[in-house]
This record gives sequence, C-alpha cells and structure tokens, in this order.
Amino acid sequence: MHWTDIDHSFCEEHLLGLPEYFNSISSLVIVFFGIYGLMNIRNDLFIDILYASLAIVGIGSTGYHWHGNIGWALFDEMPIIVTVFSGIIYTDNVHYIICNNKVIKDKDKDDDIMITTSARHSYSQKISLLTYLVGMYTFLISNVMANYRMIFPQIFTGVVTFLYYKIYLLVRSLDPVFQTIVMSKVRNSCLIICASGAVWTFTEISCKYVDYYILLLGHPMWHFFIGHGFYNLIQVIYFIKLQNANLHLNYNYAFLLQISQRGEFPQEEVTETEYVSSGALAKYSANEPSSSSLSNRSRTISAGC
Repeated sequence: MHWTDIDHSFCEEHLLGLPEYFNSISSLVIVFFGIYGLMNIRNDLFIDILYASLAIVGIGSTGYHWHGNIGWALFDEMPIIVTVFSGIIYTDNVHYIICNNKVIKDKDKDDDIMITTSARHSYSQKISLLTYLVGMYTFLISNVMANYRMIFPQIFTGVVTFLYYKIYLLVRSLDPVFQTIVMSKVRNSCLIICASGAVWTFTEISCKYVDYYILLLGHPMWHFFIGHGFYNLIQVIYFIKLQNANLHLNYNYAFLLQISQRGEFPQEEVTETEYVSSGALAKYSANEPSSSSLSNRSRTISAGC
C-alpha cells in the first residue's frame, strides 16, 4: 500500500472526475465547525480534543476528495473513528458522574446547594473503557485491510448508533425538568445527521444508475450537517457535564448551540421554569417565595439513574 494508491468511488468523481471540487470545498465546513468549537474558552481538555479531532476530520476529507488516494482516505476515516469513540467514552463518563452526584445542603445558605461528584471509577467503568478502546483500535487496524475497507460505512453507522444510544441513556437519567431543556436539542442534532446521511446514501446509490447533476448535492450536504450536528451534540453533553447554575444553552443566529452566562443573550426569554444546570434546583414559578422549603423546590439531576 502506498499513499498515492487510488481508493475512491464517489458520485462527483463519476460525473466530473478528480479533483472533486464540491466535496473538497464543503469538507472545509467541517474544519470550521471544529475550529469554532475549539475557540470556546469554557472548554475542558476533552472537549478541546473532540473539537480538534472534528477539524482534523475536515482536513482529511478535503484532501481525500481532492486527491482520491488511500493516504488521504485514512486521514479522513481514522480521525472520525477516534472522534466518535472518544465521544462514546466522554458520554459514558458524564453519565457516570451524573449518576454518582451527591447533593448536600449548604448549612450557611438555605437556598444554595453544593454538588460533589465521585472521582473514582468503578471496576465496571474501567472494563467499559477497556472495551471501548479495544473496539476503537480493532476498527482502526481492520480499516487498513482491503477486505474490510469496503464495509467501513456499515461499521461506522453501527458505532454512531451506539453513540446515540449512550446519549439517550444519559438524557434519560436526567431529572424530567432538565430533560425538557436538552432533549429537543439532542433530538435536532441527531435528526439532521441521520437525515443528511440518508440523503447522501440515496444520492451515491442513485448516481450508479443515473447521471443527474442534482445528485452532486448529497455529499456536500452530508459534510455540512455532520459537522453542524456533531458540534451541537458536543455542546449538549458538555453542558450536562458542567452542572453550573449560571449557564444557559442557547442557539445562536446560525442554529449553533452556545453555552452562555445568564443574561448574556438579551433576546432569550426566561420561561416560567427557572433552572439550574446541575439539576439540583428547579423553581416551578418565578414568583415563588424565597421561604419555600428546599424539598418543594428541588430535584436531583440523576432521577433516572
């Protein structure tokens, strides 16, 4: 195997040949979403790794669609494998943290709650981590073998489906009030990724039978929405993990989620439900008297664990 060996069979090459201008240029959108997420100063290290990996996926995809060789193909596929498995590990870890929260009443301030989280992972968590890493490395190694490369889309779809399942378990473990805050955002992100993937698959299959130039839109659409969708999913999971009472999760003008301080976006409406992202406190009325008992005002975020 050499870097320059051709490994390519997409619709745009079939209709227009290499380089694939539409697919190459649209891949740069993935780089943009990764860099945009990476520039957020609130990120922790793992979130920065996820966004940096997303940007690298876009770089690899650009080179792959421009040159069409095996070297750039692996530069595209290997980072996305690592990114999705890292997302699984991160989501599983956030789920563990949420389910092991301990809510403690502050003795000095009746209205405040202190949250402590268990830093020690159980043996089951360690086994899960080992299993995920074995799966990731097996996928990476098998993907360089000619007899397995052709089923990369099927295996990748299965891994992404498992990521969705882990996100579903995480959201289900949240307090019902907090679920309503994040559920629609998770659903929107997953739907646009799945819908764009379905459109891309349809256009690639159709291109084998008919030479319609409208089919060229399928792959660039996939590039845009997979970058957009995964950017938003990372923001939602990180928002759940932060458990910060002063933060909101909002869409900006480009329908990208942003974690912001309360009141940072004047246009956002404060609904009847005022929430704390830790899930420890949920007021069901903005006018509720401050003397209300803590038990009537609070829920734990890990109600469904």
